[in-house]
Amino acid sequence: MQITYTYHARQRMHERSVREGDVELCLTKYVERVNGSRGCRYRGPGLSGDMLKVWVAPPDYDPADDKVVKSVAWEV
Repeated sequence: MQITYTYHARQRMHERSVREGDVELCLTKYVERVNGSRGCRYRGPGLSGDMLKVWVAPPDYDPADDKVVKSVAWEV
């Protein structure tokens, strides 16, 4: 799986202290995956163990597909 990031995602990662390793772990060890018309949302652990939410652009038919990350946020 190759992960690319939109400009918006990079901004949010910087603002929220999210590293690429956090995103990669969330996308591979997710505990919840929700498909929607505008993409997919993953919920899973970051490197610190805190829960992270990652929004991925469509199409996302298979968890093993390449990903375009649209946004990220730590779960509150």
